[in-house]
Amino acid sequence: MSRRRVTIFVVFAAVIGIIGYLIASGFEDTTVAYYQKVDELKALGASADGKNYRVSGQVIAGSVARADDGLSMTFTIDELGNKMDVSYHGIIPDTFKEGAGVLLEGKYIDGRFEATNIMTKCASKYESEGQMQSKQTAS
Repeated sequence: MSRRRVTIFVVFAAVIGIIGYLIASGFEDTTVAYYQKVDELKALGASADGKNYRVSGQVIAGSVARADDGLSMTFTIDELGNKMDVSYHGIIPDTFKEGAGVLLEGKYIDGRFEATNIMTKCASKYESEGQMQSKQTAS
């Protein structure tokens, strides 16, 4: 009888350990992504590698290279003259285009931003009519 109790205890402890590990590893992937400017992120260097961040910028015209699979692409963003290469694999938003403002979530790895989420900025929707007319007359 004593041997059976030990076996049950060991199995129970293993199951609890596995559940604890799964919970802990799940929290690592969902940790908060802190917003950084491109120059700040680059200045962090190796200490930023593998951590979650948010970064924004304008997609540089001519920098977008899409893979044949239709899900992968690389591009470069510019934020106030600071440039960073970006790679992305996933569904590309319909509003993504060269010259558009983007907010990226992902990891900074070896000087390159590996985006897991792309959100495009649609500033024209939120501008007043006067701002839009002044842009049109400037064109």
